Amino acid sequence: MRVGTVFDVVPTDADARPTNADQTRAFVGLLVASGGFVIVLDTFAAAVAFPHIEAAFPDTPRSTLAWLSSGYSIALAALLLVAGKLGDRFGRRRVYLSGMAGFVAGAIASAASPSPAWLITARVLQGCAGAMMVSTSIALAIQEYPPQRRGFAMGWVGVMGALASLAGPVMAGNILEIGGSWRWVFLASVPIGVIVLVTGPRTLREIRPDAGSSNRIDLLGVVLVTASSGLLTFGIIQSGSWGWGDARTIGSLGATAGLGALFVLRCRLARSPLLTFELFSQRRFLVATVSQLGSQFSIFALFFWLPLFLSNVWDWSPSGIGWVIAIPMVISLNSLPTGHYADRHGYRGVLVVGGLVGAASLIWFLVAIGERPSFAMTMLPGLLLFGWGLGMVGITAASAALAGLDAQALATANSAFQASRRIVQTLGIAVVVAVLGDRSADALSRYRIVWVVCISGFVASSIVALFYPRHANPAD
Repeated sequence: MRVGTVFDVVPTDADARPTNADQTRAFVGLLVASGGFVIVLDTFAAAVAFPHIEAAFPDTPRSTLAWLSSGYSIALAALLLVAGKLGDRFGRRRVYLSGMAGFVAGAIASAASPSPAWLITARVLQGCAGAMMVSTSIALAIQEYPPQRRGFAMGWVGVMGALASLAGPVMAGNILEIGGSWRWVFLASVPIGVIVLVTGPRTLREIRPDAGSSNRIDLLGVVLVTASSGLLTFGIIQSGSWGWGDARTIGSLGATAGLGALFVLRCRLARSPLLTFELFSQRRFLVATVSQLGSQFSIFALFFWLPLFLSNVWDWSPSGIGWVIAIPMVISLNSLPTGHYADRHGYRGVLVVGGLVGAASLIWFLVAIGERPSFAMTMLPGLLLFGWGLGMVGITAASAALAGLDAQALATANSAFQASRRIVQTLGIAVVVAVLGDRSADALSRYRIVWVVCISGFVASSIVALFYPRHANPAD
């Protein structure tokens, strides 16, 4: 069998036919990628629609509306740890499909929202449902592949995510351009979700790798990690209006530290902890997880500030904004050859160079972009660099973190990795809101501060990646 299509179903000679195992692998890959597709589609569509949601609720501050993304990410991060344990113990397929059902329901509720509070609540519901899919999707995919091919398999998951990232902003921009309501933007994922719910039960292979273990979920741990993440995000967002030296800001950040310490203590003492810290004793998992914090912070910050900059500073149309956001996602399709290269030569070099390329893109923005619109000569080169770096650090970091782990621990390990990713993505939004301030205060000088912070995030990511084993074999 040779690699001939996305899911390795092309035979080695013209007379051969795909086996049942080949077909199963293909369908599993498609359905699992569809789950990631709807999550990414919804995320980027909401980013493009955000300026229009602001206009629809003019009396609601930006710091409140930012919880459309922040609340979603915090819920996703907190529930990832629970959903991963559920997937390991009760079946990844069951958890995955339940998450898809909840995500579809949340999308419909978002579109029907009569108020910001309703909309934020619906997005939190989608975050909880998304956690159930994210915690199990990659494990469902890579359990179909041998260890030495995991990077390749996850590269295709990255490709599907990139395609969703292309479709989301373009679709949202065109809906808004032709006069459609922002509400329709949230419904794009519903048909895909319905298809997965209909076909998934017959196609996805159920595995319960830890069926004999305790079913107990540490609810106190869930409360602690959710509260600490929420307070940290709240403190950073409000620092823009309160000031960093204000007692309320200091109190929020201090409470975050206290709750975080309690969460760590709880995980060490609980009979069935939400997070097992033995994972972090493995060098590859620890370095890859910490390395991606800086890059994910900067990546998610860009996709939040870019629509605001194009709309409020350059006064661009929604469809133009959608196409601009899609550009780096097209370039990030390099995740497929990057994953294949990393499988053969190791992850460290890819992660280090990817972070530096990301930093270079923000440096270009800092030097070249001015208040007068000049897309081709100023913004386009930076977006191309950013997309290339994104393709190198996005999926590769996940592959590097899971490399060498036992299949029994894949879902839990992936949940811990993805939870840390979502938390720093939330912080990326919080920092952008804190620096930019209210919608009336948008100015190029404030965006430049954001770019400097994002440069620091990418550079820090590359520095940490230097500690990853140089020639680690994914099959080890």
